[in-house]
Amino acid sequence: MKKVLVLIAIVAVVGTTASFSVARWMTSRMRAQAVVRVHDVAWLKRELNLTDTQTRELETLEREFQAQMNSLCATHCAARFALGDELAKPAVNVENARADVDKMNAVQANAERSTMAHILKVRSVLNGQQAQRYAAIIRDQVCNMPMGAP
Repeated sequence: MKKVLVLIAIVAVVGTTASFSVARWMTSRMRAQAVVRVHDVAWLKRELNLTDTQTRELETLEREFQAQMNSLCATHCAARFALGDELAKPAVNVENARADVDKMNAVQANAERSTMAHILKVRSVLNGQQAQRYAAIIRDQVCNMPMGAP
């Protein structure tokens, strides 16, 4: 009986150690990957070798895009808070709650469309080689985003 308990303890320690090691290795790999800052014009200037004219154009596009995103975010948050208030009521009005969710979904869809339009505007400022590199950066960002990431 003692041998079985010792064996179980050893297996538990080995399993825990292996699990911890793999988790630590994965997080260190994720941290080691280069930080992609597609909304940082200075970073894009270095990555894409932008001209001063391109840099100024992208700065303007970025300011406009951020203003649009801030507006959409405020609208989304207002709908989310309205949903929270509705769900906190003793008797939830399901139609109001659904309307809040529908509004949140519509704003999110608008944000995605605006992001796509922004990406295409940025690409229109770039030359062929820069546009290819930018497209690869965007693809990596879109396709490698971990679940639950903003």
